[in-house]
Amino acid sequence: MSKGIVLISGATGFVGTEVALQFAQAGYSVRGTARSAAKIADWKKANPGYNDSIQWVIVEDGTVPGSFDLAIKGVQYVVHSGMPFHYDFKPEDNASAMLLPCINISKAIMEAATSEPSVKHIVVTSSLAAVLNLPDLPNAGHTYTGKEWNRTTYDEAVVSPNSVVVYCASKALGERVIWEHPSRKFRVTSICPPMIYGPPRQAVKSLESLNTSSQAIWSLISGKSADPVPPSGVVSGIDIRDVAALHVRAIDTADSASEDRRVLAIAFHRFNCHLVASLLQTFADSPEKQQRIKNGGGDPLYEHYETDTSEAEALLGRPFIGVDQCMKDTALRLWEIESTVS
Repeated sequence: MSKGIVLISGATGFVGTEVALQFAQAGYSVRGTARSAAKIADWKKANPGYNDSIQWVIVEDGTVPGSFDLAIKGVQYVVHSGMPFHYDFKPEDNASAMLLPCINISKAIMEAATSEPSVKHIVVTSSLAAVLNLPDLPNAGHTYTGKEWNRTTYDEAVVSPNSVVVYCASKALGERVIWEHPSRKFRVTSICPPMIYGPPRQAVKSLESLNTSSQAIWSLISGKSADPVPPSGVVSGIDIRDVAALHVRAIDTADSASEDRRVLAIAFHRFNCHLVASLLQTFADSPEKQQRIKNGGGDPLYEHYETDTSEAEALLGRPFIGVDQCMKDTALRLWEIESTVS
C-alpha cells in the first residue's frame, strides 16, 4: 500500500531525480513534473528500473500562475525542488534570470497547494545560501543554524553586480513565499544544504550540461596532476543521497511535526585542496586516475564559519555519508558519464 502521493517539482534535475527515486523506494506514489516529454524520455532512459514508479506531468513553465493546478490534484505531500541553481547571468538579467523565476514558481506551487484540500505538508529544497549573507563571509567564529535567513532584499539583489549575491537572495525570497503565504494551513519543512555532491543520476547528455555542483568536482578530476587546484567556493558540502533521504524523512515524520521546520543540513567542511587529497588517497592504486586529479597547489585555506546541524542529524537518524565516500562515488560516476558521452 502506498504511503501517499508526493508531487516533486523539477523531478528530472540533479536533486529532483534522487529525491524521486528515494521516495519511490520508500513506498510513496511519486508524481514528478518535467518541462517536456523529451526530458521525461531522457530520464526514463537514464533510470530504466523506475519507468513504472513515477507518474509524470508536463509543466512547461512553472512560473506561470496555474501551472501546477493539474499536477497537484489529489496529492498529500509536495516537494518543491525546482528552483534554479546557476550563476551564469548578467546583472541586467538579475530579475528575469534568477529572482523572478524563484519567486514566481514558489507562488504558483503555493497557489495550487493552498487550493488543494488533500495537501498535508510541503518540503522545500532550500539552501545554505538562504541562511547566510555573502558580505558576512567567511564569518569566522559564528555558528549558523536554520533559524537564520539571508537578509538581502529584492531591491538590493536586482541591482547587485554579484551573481552569487543574487542567487543567495533568490533562494531566500523564493522560500519565504512558501513560509509566508497567507492561505497556508499545512506545515512546512525546509531542507537547507550547502553544495550538494554525490553521483548524479539524472539524464546527462554532455559534461557541459552537468549540474553546477557536479561541474565543481569535474573541474578537479578532469585535468592533469600538475594543474593548479581551482579556488574553493562554498567550503561546506553534503551528499545528494543524504539530501534526498532528509526529504523522505521530513514527510515520514510530517504527521508528528508540531511546528514548521527549517533544517540546516551540512555533512562536512572541506576546501578543494582537501577534496583533492581525499581523491588522491582513494585512488592511490590507480595511477591513471591520479593523473586526472589536479594537484598543482593553490586554493589557500582560511578560517570560516561553523554550523549547527544537530536537527538534520536527528531527522536523518544515521550518520551523514562521509566526504571520502561522497568524493569517490562522485568521481567514479563522472568518469563513467565521460565514457558514455565522449
